[in-house]
Amino acid sequence: MKLKLALAFALVTLPALAQSPDPALLPAYKPEHKVIGGIIIVGGALKGQVEVWEKGFQKFHPEATFGNNFTMSSEGAIHALYLLGSDVAPAGDDAKVSDYLAFWEVKHYMPTEISVATGGYETRGSLWAIQIVVNKDNPLTKLTMKQLDQIFGAGRTGGWDGIFYSAKWARPDSENIRTWGQLGLKGEWENKPIQTYGYIAPGFKYFVERKLFHNGDKWNENFKEYVEARQTIPGDPEGAKVDSERMYEALSKDKYGIAWGPLLHSKNYPNVKQIDLSENGGPYVPMTMANVQNRTYPFKRDAYIYINKIPGHPLDDRTKEFMRYILSREGQQDVQNFGMYYPLPKSVIDEQLKKLE
Repeated sequence: MKLKLALAFALVTLPALAQSPDPALLPAYKPEHKVIGGIIIVGGALKGQVEVWEKGFQKFHPEATFGNNFTMSSEGAIHALYLLGSDVAPAGDDAKVSDYLAFWEVKHYMPTEISVATGGYETRGSLWAIQIVVNKDNPLTKLTMKQLDQIFGAGRTGGWDGIFYSAKWARPDSENIRTWGQLGLKGEWENKPIQTYGYIAPGFKYFVERKLFHNGDKWNENFKEYVEARQTIPGDPEGAKVDSERMYEALSKDKYGIAWGPLLHSKNYPNVKQIDLSENGGPYVPMTMANVQNRTYPFKRDAYIYINKIPGHPLDDRTKEFMRYILSREGQQDVQNFGMYYPLPKSVIDEQLKKLE
């Protein structure tokens, strides 16, 4: 009994014990090659973070210059690697299958994706974490990521594995979760259908599809779609009906609904409540600022930089030095100081550095 209690306590307290990443624990940046001349950067500005990194890098490489083109935004980042010959492609949004396929057709290998920061908690534009909410009267308190796939997604014959579609990501319709009773709720809830709500704005939607559906696009047939107000026609009363905040108004009145979206909107609606999430069945982690920072919350997002690295060949010195700086103590301190995103822990940094070799 004591052992069981100890294990249960460990599972409950694990997220609380996880420490937020400290850039001071990372190795300091030490140049391996002197960089002279231009580094071409095309893609998203990451809300200004890229230029902060550039200024930090130039303290070590005063003869380095940067040619920035942020007008293409994240949508054009990967395409610029093979169309414009850019060295570095920052992207707030996850690369889509169409991005990868186009790169593959030109290069016959994949671009290299490097995580450079953890997305934010609730700030607009910070790559906020995805929050799952239900009506406040719903007795449900926790879900696994697999259950989210089964609730929001649909049966599929496969999913994308890199640039190839593979049956290993298939799952049958019989695994769909469509009633609250399938999640263990009893009484009046048992046979009630689950009504799903969420965003259809591209950046958010593609992240959810990547995380839950292996880049598939088969959603629950009753999925109600909403977008940010700026993505509806100004002054159009029909567009206003699908404004993202309308979603929370609907869920506030819908006992049998569930939604995914940002805390920055849901916090204004007291009749919805947050659900704790688990990557694989335990522990279940609430979405808090600390749990997003320390990456224990499973529905967090990342900021990425994509680079053109030929498999089996060394990365060019200019790009490698800049990426090494971003993934160093100084580069991650830049992230912390700037305050839009969160720095990465050493374990994630180590994984990213291996991709540069």
